[in-house]
Amino acid sequence: MASIKTVQLGDTLEIKKIAQIYGHNNSHLFLTNHSDHPYCQYPKITDTTRIVQPGTKVAVIAKGKAETKYSCSFVTVVHNNITFDIFSTDLRRFCK
Repeated sequence: MASIKTVQLGDTLEIKKIAQIYGHNNSHLFLTNHSDHPYCQYPKITDTTRIVQPGTKVAVIAKGKAETKYSCSFVTVVHNNITFDIFSTDLRRFCK
């Protein structure tokens, strides 16, 4: 199971749950639920290039500390030439 303490630069993570890359600008993209449930914090997107399917492999290119870019620590990954962040609180939920 992935955790912020065990993930290293250059590691490959496998997505285990459908998710989406969300953000208002390209410098702050992050992984979130792909759901249309009324209590979801972010809207469900339809752009298939930003929907990440289970089994997708993403490469870790950076790690960030809490209170720098976001309130929690995160890893920066790349997939299909899209760079985005996965919050430490979401690593176990979305990654193997």
